Amino acid sequence: MMKKRPLVIGLVVVSIFAGVAAGYGILRLGSENARLRQDVAEYRRQLREQGEAAARSRRELTGQLGELQQQLAESGNLFSSLSSELEEMREQVSPDYERLLRRAREEAAREQRAGGPAAARAMAVDPETARAEAEARVPELYRDFMAEFGLDEEKQGQVLSALVEFEARRSQNRADLLAGNLTPRQALDLFGAEALSAGLSNLLGGDQLAELQQYSNFLSRDSARLIYGETLSRMGTALTGDAGDLALQTVLDEIYSEAGNYGALVGPDGSMRTAHNGQLAAYDRAREQLQGQLSPEQMNQLDRFLDARRNGMDLVLEATVDEDGDLRLRNERVAAANLPD
Repeated sequence: MMKKRPLVIGLVVVSIFAGVAAGYGILRLGSENARLRQDVAEYRRQLREQGEAAARSRRELTGQLGELQQQLAESGNLFSSLSSELEEMREQVSPDYERLLRRAREEAAREQRAGGPAAARAMAVDPETARAEAEARVPELYRDFMAEFGLDEEKQGQVLSALVEFEARRSQNRADLLAGNLTPRQALDLFGAEALSAGLSNLLGGDQLAELQQYSNFLSRDSARLIYGETLSRMGTALTGDAGDLALQTVLDEIYSEAGNYGALVGPDGSMRTAHNGQLAAYDRAREQLQGQLSPEQMNQLDRFLDARRNGMDLVLEATVDEDGDLRLRNERVAAANLPD
């Protein structure tokens, strides 16, 4: 019996070593898993940073494209004005004058038309990006208004969610609007004067819908004030101070009136062309009102400003509120020649 002890002792030793090895394997496996989790987390962080950087670059490039297209549109308008003056003042110096002038006009028109497809492509947004951007912008634009709207917390959340969904759909469909791919009904449901109130009619009553639509119109008008003010300042220094404020106020009053269809991107028939024609009529009404209130020099700057506005329409792609509570915009200028019917 005593001779079997070495075998027993050997088995015990082997068991101990096996247990140690298994424990070491488990520890090593746990360490490998932890390292893999860290690698995956780092990979996700890098992807997120790259995605954010790509989104920022896209917004910057879109903004630059919008500025260049606006400059092109204004340059085309300036060319048209100068050519008209030359035609009135000209003397028949060259027998080829008419042919050369016609060729120059055709070239300017071709350059303006070239911006159409590019503008539509710049506005194209995939559904995921459109929703993410709407979720970031809408609450900061409507939060203060919603706080004074008299709704309970649950109802406020429902309304904000509906506003996010509405804005995301508008962002997704802007390119199709500009390309003429929407039916009149689709255009009205997203870009008409009463699109917002119609889209939220299942959540709010009549008075609440009217207040919400009025606030949305106020935001749109505030955006237009920034865009128009920047254009007016580039036209000279005669219209500054109180005179400049009066000119802007009068123009905006006419655009954001019932006769001006409240500045909507499409007219009552769902057409951008109709909306643009409505803006042209609003400019004429504003000029007539200002005729006796501004000096000849100020009227000259007003006419140049209105001429610059007549050659296209502005689409606000992004509106945000900065830390000081001021509105910040990213907009696209579309030449009148490129507007769909």
